[in-house]
Amino acid sequence: MTANSAAELCRARLGAAHVRDDPQALAFFGHDIAGPAPHPPAAIARPPDVPSLQALMADLNAAGVAVLPRGGGLSYSGGYLPPAAGCVALDLTALDRVTEIEAADRRVTVQAGCSWGRLHDALAEGGLRTPFFGPLSGHGATIGGALSQRAAFFGSAGHGHSDAGVLSLDVVLADGRLLRTGTAAAEGGLPFARAFGPDLTGLFLGDCGAFGIKTAATLTALPAPAATLFASFAFDSGAALAAAQAALAGLPGLADIYGFDPVSHDNLDRQGFSALEGAALVREVGRAGGLKAAWRMAKAGRAFVRDLGWSLHLVAEGESEAACTAVLAEVARIAGEEGGRPVPDTIPRVTRAKPFRPVKAFLGPAGENWLPLHGLLPPSALAPALAAVTALRDDRAADLAAHGIRISILTASVGTSVLLEPQLFWPDTLSAFHLGAAQPDQLERYADRPENPAARAAAKALRAELIELLDGFGASHLQLGRSYRYADRLAPEALALARAVKAALDPKGLMNPGVLGL
Repeated sequence: MTANSAAELCRARLGAAHVRDDPQALAFFGHDIAGPAPHPPAAIARPPDVPSLQALMADLNAAGVAVLPRGGGLSYSGGYLPPAAGCVALDLTALDRVTEIEAADRRVTVQAGCSWGRLHDALAEGGLRTPFFGPLSGHGATIGGALSQRAAFFGSAGHGHSDAGVLSLDVVLADGRLLRTGTAAAEGGLPFARAFGPDLTGLFLGDCGAFGIKTAATLTALPAPAATLFASFAFDSGAALAAAQAALAGLPGLADIYGFDPVSHDNLDRQGFSALEGAALVREVGRAGGLKAAWRMAKAGRAFVRDLGWSLHLVAEGESEAACTAVLAEVARIAGEEGGRPVPDTIPRVTRAKPFRPVKAFLGPAGENWLPLHGLLPPSALAPALAAVTALRDDRAADLAAHGIRISILTASVGTSVLLEPQLFWPDTLSAFHLGAAQPDQLERYADRPENPAARAAAKALRAELIELLDGFGASHLQLGRSYRYADRLAPEALALARAVKAALDPKGLMNPGVLGL
């Protein structure tokens, strides 16, 4: 089917108002953070409701048109990019309602196109929160996108990644049928529990949209913690930070644990992190944590960020301040054994005061292109993997400097695992993704940056090398997409099962073809 006929099929089903095929939109939907697809999509369809989506899927499947489900569009692993010409991108952001909050049953049902920030605000009105409650990009990242790709950050130290608390899913299959999972799979069943025979819900978590299109999710909604306290520690080396973070993995009462290297601190300083301690944010922190905390934060000043070496930041949550204080006392003991020194808790306090802000991190502090990668590791592997990454960075220092490439490192605890995320920055022109996703002030300052194909190629080659390095430590990955190996790392029995599931749910192979290596 030609691009024009695919677009016309979508218009015939949804109406012209819900379909786009103008060059600017196709270019934007044909890029993610990592760059462009081999081909732009043939059309962008934005179904206004689930029945419309089901009907469109049936039409496209019958016509043999591949579909690419897309939520907030914040993939950096090619998660929704067309691998070939003629694909239709499905923009699911019209499905954005919080449809039911059942406080008595501790659950919330939300459509997949809703952002984590919007869900967080809706639950906060009733004093509720989900266990994992969003990635750092939750201002725009959607529920369905995170559950498809997997995500981590807020609440991850205590509860793990975005699978945490998922009770049930509504999934539109390749041929348009609607599947419900968990206890909702029973005739007339309510989505109050995930356990109902084999875990069908789990099949669709982290599937990158290969098995079906999530249209709604029911999540656990618990009373928000009564108390929240913060702590930060500085370390002289990455090895010391890694040892402390590994020892803290799984410690009860900790919701967030994350660490930064010196390059990350330099980025914060260059972005004017101290400017965040201006009047507006001090008021936000004051509302969230008291005026004394806001005053301490403002007094910390720019030197606080600039002078840190390696740092670890923690959020404790519990039923009382006394309980949180006891947790942080144990944290201080463990961090101190590895040489950690208490420093002002500015970073975690600022981050939690308003967790979901418009995302400016798509570009570096001087408008550089930004490209992350990551590996999820057992705690015992964090120190050697971090040492290997930093050694590679040191060994390549001259080449990196020649291309203007910088590498920062983030660590984050995800349940009893630890995420290691190198992030690459280099000077380059803004892509179609940046032009559509960056903030207005960034576009005004950096939109005329020249092309830098040599640095871009070097950065992408280095990214592939770092992924292979982390895989050598047995890393797993969130948002596998088309950048991380999955199928060819599986044992034969597991691969046969994954392929059988794909064939049963998508016999024509039209659901996000190419993701997972299936």
